[in-house]
Order: sequence, then structure tokens, then C-alpha cells
Amino acid sequence: MKYIVLLLALSLGGATTGQGADRTITWHPWQMWADFRVRTGDRYLGGEQWEHYLGFELCRPSTRKIKISMIYLGAEAAPDVQIAPGTRYAILKITNSNMTAHKGRWSWIAKEVRATKSFSHVGLVE
Repeated sequence: MKYIVLLLALSLGGATTGQGADRTITWHPWQMWADFRVRTGDRYLGGEQWEHYLGFELCRPSTRKIKISMIYLGAEAAPDVQIAPGTRYAILKITNSNMTAHKGRWSWIAKEVRATKSFSHVGLVE
């Protein structure tokens, strides 16, 4: 299992390896949650390797700081991330051999950090 956390910027135009590899990520529509939105994406690298993406964006003008933890794609874990006014975006990537149709579900727990009135969400997307 390989995973990478990319904050703020993601270069999508990198070189790909293998015949039949995709150069761009196929992004799915945004899904709205409390003060943030979520989207998933996939890209075939060739050689039976896939990249699966999970992106978070803090909605404007929210001033909340949200920690997203216990992030999984099926049984594969990804590191925790945090979105806040200074870092409004977080994109996670898991590389594996599961094609998009069989990758499983993304799941996570989102919780406001240092709030007087806290909230918690359990997320689940296909």
C-alpha cells in the first residue's frame, strides 16, 4: 500500500508510466457536508495500478478548523488531515491494484477542533 497526502496543490499533469495509462484524474461531483465538501477521483496508471483520490475543501466563509481522521478506502488506511481557513484543501491518494469498480468505499470521521460547540460527522462515499 502506498499513500500520499497532498495539501493545497496537486500537479495533475505528471508523466505516466505504462501503456494505456491515464494522464488525468476522473473526478466525481462534489458532495456537500456541514462546512466542507468532498469529492473522489480515480486514475489508471497502467500495469494494473490505480490511484484513488479523496479531496476535501472547507467552504467559504467558514472559520472552523476540521480534523479528518480514521480515513479508509476499503481496508486501506490513509493519514489524518486537517482543513482550516489557512489550509482549505486536503487531497489524499491511495495507490493499489484495485480497479475503480472494485476499490471499495471511502470512510472517515470529521470533527471540529477547539470549538465551543463541536460537531462530528462520519463520512462514507463510493
